[in-house]
Order: sequence, then C-alpha cells, then structure tokens
Amino acid sequence: MQLQQIAPWITYKKMELTIKSNTVKSWLNENGPITRRIIKNHDFSMDVLKDEFSSTDMEEKNFLGFFEDVSIKVREVILYADRSPIVFARSLIPDITIRDGLKRLGNIGEKPLGDILFEKELFQRTDMVFGKFQNEKKVFWGRKARYTVNQKPLSVMEVFLVNE
Repeated sequence: MQLQQIAPWITYKKMELTIKSNTVKSWLNENGPITRRIIKNHDFSMDVLKDEFSSTDMEEKNFLGFFEDVSIKVREVILYADRSPIVFARSLIPDITIRDGLKRLGNIGEKPLGDILFEKELFQRTDMVFGKFQNEKKVFWGRKARYTVNQKPLSVMEVFLVNE
C-alpha cells in the first residue's frame, strides 16, 4: 500500500483540535486492540505484506530511542473489515526487543500484533503521536505509538483508512 505522510507528527492535543470527524477520532482514540473493534461488527481478515529485517530511516530509529544503526524487523499488514481495507499497520521491532524483551515478537506469523500487545500487561505505551497520510487523492489519519516490553522498545504505526 502506497501511503505518504503529508504532515509532521503532532501531539494528542493538536490532533483533538485539528480533526472534526468523530469517526476518525474514535479510531485514533481506540484503547484496545483494533482487531477487537473490527471483529465486534465485521468479518475480520488480515494480509501480511512484509515481515522481515529491513532498513528504516533515522526518524523511525529516533522514535524508538536509537541514534545509531540497529537491526529492526519491519512488519506491515492490512486489516480488513468485510474484505474492505480499514487499517494499514507498520510495526518496528528491534532485534534487541525480540532477544531481550519478548521472543514471540520474532515470529508473529499471521497473528495480529495487537493480540500480543494487549494479551497481558507486559507492554507499556510510552509515547503516541498523530499524522496525516495520503493515498492517491484520499487523506487519512494515523497514529504511531512507542511501547516497551522488559524496557525494550517497539513501535506500531496505524493508518485508519476511513475518510475525514
């Protein structure tokens, strides 16, 4: 999926003032697993687009708290509601987080990451920012959160494919 970020990341306060759509805000403010929200009202499915160690840019590394080159697993998926794409997610899981944080993160397979993140109280969210994205002529909002597991970081970016 070709999404381009078209505005810088903003804080929760700025997001609340900027976005008028209650539907978009409800997705951005969802506290539990997104999959649970989809399953509640729709037939859920998921496509794993990428799940491999890959290069990331410095902004992504900095968000994770790294300022040097590290090995990071990049996982990209599309979540569907009734066979319509509803969420594009990009997760960054450093090798050290798999090794010293939670080994299961190294082999998630076809399971949604959110199911693991909210399975137990192992993960702590430490930061969240919001951004605007574009795909062709459509504009969408997304969020990016940093989590820790055993003091090791990972990040999850979700772009909600619902119109403003």
